[in-house]
Amino acid sequence: MFYGYLFATLPTLKCGVPAEITLADFDKIAGDVLSRRRFEQLVSWDDPKVQVKGVYREMREFDRFLKLRIAENRQEKLGLFTGLPQPDDFYSEVDFALPAAAASDDPLERERMVDLIRWGKIDDLETGHEMDFVSLCCYRLRLASLEKYHRRNAVDGTAVFEETVNRLSGVINEM
Repeated sequence: MFYGYLFATLPTLKCGVPAEITLADFDKIAGDVLSRRRFEQLVSWDDPKVQVKGVYREMREFDRFLKLRIAENRQEKLGLFTGLPQPDDFYSEVDFALPAAAASDDPLERERMVDLIRWGKIDDLETGHEMDFVSLCCYRLRLASLEKYHRRNAVDGTAVFEETVNRLSGVINEM
């Protein structure tokens, strides 16, 4: 189905630039336009337990590969590389772009560079889909990526840091 009229109401999203629409607002607009079944498919990405289909399935497979490569890179940096199980799929764009991201000393810049890798994959998934349901899913993936930066704040960051330190302290004390 063609959703040109819906896309005409949505702002353009650019990687690293705050979105002019929230994910909740997008879901409200999409929920008013889509059938219930289609809307449930659109928001299925949010539940990691849901067996997603199509573009979301491909993006989850890509994310698993990306996370595996990030973990391997961290192990190697720490001198703990034991080799992780190799995935069935291979994404050369990750192996090409990840070393530059890993080389950055700034954790936020590293994450931004990893998000650029994801953004590129979303672009690839959207190729050949003009204002259809796949395009809506890709728009939502991009919007979710941008929104995660706006949910960050010092209080929450400090809480996560303290929780991590406490967890690590408990592990060290058990040794």
